[in-house]
Amino acid sequence: MYTLFIDTHDELITVALLNEEKVIEKTKESLYSHAVYLMPMVESILKENSLTVKDIKDIVAVNGPGSFTGLRIGLSAAKVMAYSLNVPIYLVSSLSAYLVSSDIKGNKEAVIEDNKGYYISVFDENNNSLVEETYKEDISEFNYPKVEEKLDVRKVVNYAKSFEPAKTHLVRANYVKKIEVEK
Repeated sequence: MYTLFIDTHDELITVALLNEEKVIEKTKESLYSHAVYLMPMVESILKENSLTVKDIKDIVAVNGPGSFTGLRIGLSAAKVMAYSLNVPIYLVSSLSAYLVSSDIKGNKEAVIEDNKGYYISVFDENNNSLVEETYKEDISEFNYPKVEEKLDVRKVVNYAKSFEPAKTHLVRANYVKKIEVEK
């Protein structure tokens, strides 16, 4: 049985299947075509590994902050599959995903910039939150090493699954642009 991982929060779509032994990952650059590529990527990764959707035991999805359309597409696909397969769905923020993927020892920060400010989160070396995800116009008060915007799928999935699964019907995206609307 496999965990299906979906990340569509930015221009890079990441789809992965993993179990205790291996991680099978596919990525695709997609500026505005997530809807065109996501489900064929899921179908392809299953078919290439002689698997079917019935081999999926749970789903981990990145719920932002990120692109409005990208997150809608990824989370909609994840929710539909979770409902139809009757499997749990776990959510992880893009900032947390970057933080837990990092090999930086000690405190570290993840930053996602939009056109008016920054989303930021800070974790300690044990991946405990020191600064909850927040939006700031100025982040000069934070002087922690910044993590790269890259994912270690195994670490992200393990982190996400350390929490309770989401109620599928309550899965919501954390849109970057939502912050601008609230200002």
